[in-house]
Amino acid sequence: VNIRAKASVESQIVGTLPANTLVNVYFWEDEPTPPNWIAVDKGYVHKSRLKMIGEFPSIGKGKEKETENSITIAEKGISVTISTQKFDKTKHKITEKKHKYYDELIIDGKRAQGADFIPENHYKSIVVNINGKNVSIPKSAYDDLYEVWVHPYNNKVYYDKEEDTIYIIAHNGSGANAYEVCWQIVKGEYKTRIIGEPL
Repeated sequence: VNIRAKASVESQIVGTLPANTLVNVYFWEDEPTPPNWIAVDKGYVHKSRLKMIGEFPSIGKGKEKETENSITIAEKGISVTISTQKFDKTKHKITEKKHKYYDELIIDGKRAQGADFIPENHYKSIVVNINGKNVSIPKSAYDDLYEVWVHPYNNKVYYDKEEDTIYIIAHNGSGANAYEVCWQIVKGEYKTRIIGEPL
């Protein structure tokens, strides 16, 4: 898929996106995107070339199982269990990175997504099972994410049958620290994640 500098097929190509690539989509209130074009990281992509994750069928909607620290979403041979734990500051290296107008919280050498101060909780694990087979989700896919909410409203799973791709979406943090994360599992293997601001 071609990325154009401006919202026109006549505009210069400034990059490309391989098939099945996750992208953050940007909506500017003061500068609306022209009809049929979507703003992405480097420019514009024609709307016909993108699929919104929310357009795929959701898994386990209304059938979620919750505890105080976990949620399980399951249906059609797919099971996703997201677990959290309290943050123990004695087990982590906590520093701050100074910027001109703010201080950035750094935990274990990574930006603490969703937290300006010592967080209350973080992910303990994300366990995905597809037709009886566990999918390995590396700790690095969630070890910098904080202030996690395990609630059906905040956690969704979508399945693209045509591409055999699972998308796990979580809305975490609060106020100015709110963020959305999407993990992508393709053909039974973890592929990547992206983080953006919630819509």
